Amino acid sequence: MVLCFNLLFLIIMNFKKISINVCILTGFFLSVSVYAYQNQSNYRYKQTKNHVSYVHNAAELLKNKGEDAFKDFSDEGSEWFRQNRYLFVYDMSGKNIFHPVTPELEGKNLIDMKDISGKPIIRYFINTVTESKTDSGWVHYFWIEPGDIFPSWKSSYITKVTTPSKREYIIGSGLYNMRMEKQFIIDAVDSAVKLIKKKGTAAFNTFRDKSSRFVFCGTYIFVIDEKGNAIVDPAFPTESGRSLINLKDAIGRYVVREMIEKLKKQDTAWVMYMRPETGAVRPSKKLVYIRKVKIENKNYIVGSTFFLANPIWMKL
Repeated sequence: MVLCFNLLFLIIMNFKKISINVCILTGFFLSVSVYAYQNQSNYRYKQTKNHVSYVHNAAELLKNKGEDAFKDFSDEGSEWFRQNRYLFVYDMSGKNIFHPVTPELEGKNLIDMKDISGKPIIRYFINTVTESKTDSGWVHYFWIEPGDIFPSWKSSYITKVTTPSKREYIIGSGLYNMRMEKQFIIDAVDSAVKLIKKKGTAAFNTFRDKSSRFVFCGTYIFVIDEKGNAIVDPAFPTESGRSLINLKDAIGRYVVREMIEKLKKQDTAWVMYMRPETGAVRPSKKLVYIRKVKIENKNYIVGSTFFLANPIWMKL
């Protein structure tokens, strides 16, 4: 009788332990899944979502296994290293820690490495993960795709990881010629407003600089005043101060007037207008994201635009 009771007690206790472990394990994967979903939910395209998930899954492995995860990341043909998809790792000083495609970079400090337009890529990696509330983000720059001669736009998603040894790393991966996401534009404008609030009108010169983070993939930051005058206009750098109040799109819509009216009622807004892409005749749908900001007792509109990947054609 006592033996049966003890046996039953052991079974119950072991069952509790198993249940607790399963709950912990389930909770772990659930938290990772929810975190990954939250990071994906801001994006439209499957390629972008998959890439964000890929980097965060790798970051989780590095967080748990530490530097031993590099063996997994260097296994060609695995989920981590296949064709042109691979991971890279830097420390917070700019030293390359891991690079399966160009291993000769490992151990070298590349903090001053720049792309063809002068963008300090690794510095932007560090700035992005340290300034972001989520320790992660995108950096866009020119790079030569393997097999090509000329550089293309490359967009790298990166995140910061602390390993069991308490070392901090930046892990990421890049894609060439990605489709533009609305979130990229929102991030750029929000960062521009943040910089304006910090530096005032001195920030305007940063937006004019082609090597800044604010010029990428054919987009840039513009600034106009509340009367519709161009303050920062990288597309027409020699025409600063010109009035845009009567600017019409391809179907006669007053674009700047609509921006001003929308921001009278709210702090942020999207405006759609029609214009031909470079070299095209028919107009395509273009979106502009705008925010208002007040500095030195003056109101400004800060924004950026992009063409939709699947433009619509409207008869004139």
